[in-house]
Amino acid sequence: MSDLPMDLAALEVALRDLSHDESAVQLVRNFAQGLGKTKQRQQIFNAPGALVRSPLDYDDAVASGAIESTEDRFSLLQGDIVSTDAAYLLGERLTGMKFVVASATCDLVPGRREYAALLRIQPITVDTPQVKDLLGQLLKFQSTQRLYLPPLPQDPPDTLANAVLFDGIIQIELERLLLANRIGSLSLVGWRIFGSIIRSLLARTGAGEVRLRG
Repeated sequence: MSDLPMDLAALEVALRDLSHDESAVQLVRNFAQGLGKTKQRQQIFNAPGALVRSPLDYDDAVASGAIESTEDRFSLLQGDIVSTDAAYLLGERLTGMKFVVASATCDLVPGRREYAALLRIQPITVDTPQVKDLLGQLLKFQSTQRLYLPPLPQDPPDTLANAVLFDGIIQIELERLLLANRIGSLSLVGWRIFGSIIRSLLARTGAGEVRLRG
């Protein structure tokens, strides 16, 4: 107990490198940079199960011993890739799109929340303007607007990749989301990368903001 902060100033110091630190995102960028050129990066991140895997199933997870049967039954997880026509952006319904579930898994238990948050997925095809430059940027993980994902099951043959769009939180009623078509789940490392970028986007700061609040 002696390591606990004793006042608000000490609490701020303890939180300093936890609440707003961007080291996780920088680690992802450094890793991608060390993989070589765009083609090598794409081969690694597109490998089966690298970033995206088949949807995780509760019964399978219990049977394998990954989780205990006493844990909440899930039908969706944070980072799941879904398709639904029941999502809204600024009051406008979005149809014919894929999304990544942004809400925490514990908030996706039926009856726990009324609404959930999604992020749009944008397909990148051979006809996408400046597609080579875009893929190069995404595979460096330098963008704060998009996150690279490989082609997904049932994507058209001309799809080279996908991008999670962080500009615009999509709202959906949880009971409708639970009826969505699950396309895939993020792998463990894919989920870590996804979480690191979301945290950085929502909580990143600069030295000027620290001085302002201090």
